[in-house]
Amino acid sequence: MMLRDYIDLLDTAGLATYARRCRIAISYLRIHVKYASKDPSVSLIKSLASESDGAVSIHEVLEHFGITEKKQCT
Repeated sequence: MMLRDYIDLLDTAGLATYARRCRIAISYLRIHVKYASKDPSVSLIKSLASESDGAVSIHEVLEHFGITEKKQCT
């Protein structure tokens, strides 16, 4: 699942919990993470993947921030 889709699925309580587990503010999650407007730290990238409880992979987090390209099926 793409990171933005995962964030969109969370309700207010879910957003607060996810942000707290990632050690970021809810506002930072809603703005800078969701819209990839700032470059994330390595620890944040890892947290976004691991704290999603398997819903978002590390590769999908990297794709979200434009660090890697989307996988292409051949």
